[in-house]
Amino acid sequence: MKFVEMKNLKSALVLFAWVATSFAASAQLTDYLPSFGEEEEPAKVRMGLHLMPSVAWMLPRDIQTVAGKPVVRFGFAFTADIHFSETYSFGSGLNVFHNGGRVEYIDRVTGDPNSHADDTTSFIVNRLRNFDNQWVEVPLTFKLRTKEIGYITYWGQFGLGLGLNIRSTARETINALYKEKLAEDGTAIWEVLDTDIHDVVDAEVLTDNEVNIMRAAMILGLGIEYNMSGSTSLLVGATFNNGLFNVISGRNHGADLAQEHLETVGEDRVIDLGNLTGYDISSIDNAVLLTVGFLF
Repeated sequence: MKFVEMKNLKSALVLFAWVATSFAASAQLTDYLPSFGEEEEPAKVRMGLHLMPSVAWMLPRDIQTVAGKPVVRFGFAFTADIHFSETYSFGSGLNVFHNGGRVEYIDRVTGDPNSHADDTTSFIVNRLRNFDNQWVEVPLTFKLRTKEIGYITYWGQFGLGLGLNIRSTARETINALYKEKLAEDGTAIWEVLDTDIHDVVDAEVLTDNEVNIMRAAMILGLGIEYNMSGSTSLLVGATFNNGLFNVISGRNHGADLAQEHLETVGEDRVIDLGNLTGYDISSIDNAVLLTVGFLF
């Protein structure tokens, strides 16, 4: 009996050792085999914070206003991408940025630009104005992405931006060209000004009444995401923000156009002093924004 019990005990120990060895071997083998279970789904919503330095310019839509050089502006953004799949999503958020630009035109103004005491004399001036318009914009875009290629994902986006003007200012230089005088018979004549005593150089003015409160733009962008760790990525891109409608407000235009922005003739912008004709300024504002930030 003892011999049989010892034999059964040895068999049980051998069976236990074989099972333990097989289990350990299978556990090690799974480390080298691919997993055929459910893969982790990408995040449905990704949010980000970005800085947006930009180059902006005004593009006149009338034939009288002259466009100036582009200007450098700055902004920032919060973004939210809602993913429908790994490769496309709906993008929105909040952009807070400055744009604007330089424009030049001829104005008829009442009052000496350099003397508030003289508020009755009329002048014809050349006005060079550098607009700085600040917008809060809600982008509504579709964003297409590639799959990750060596830690890098390439993306493009297209859509609309709806903006609200929260402040508009400008720095302007005024060159007085003509001063209105009364002849002996009481008729008005224009005196050519050869000196700069009536000029104003680099003055800051509030232009909220000259810029529309709403703005619509087309948004077109390209860029890359560099995966840093997990769902955190460094984002770099460039976006063309193209204004669609005139941003110059009609509140800046009076009933008598001849008292405001004046038409000129020819490339030399000659003024017909005997027949002053006014017009309404019309311009759109564009910007190329560089986007640098993080997605989480």
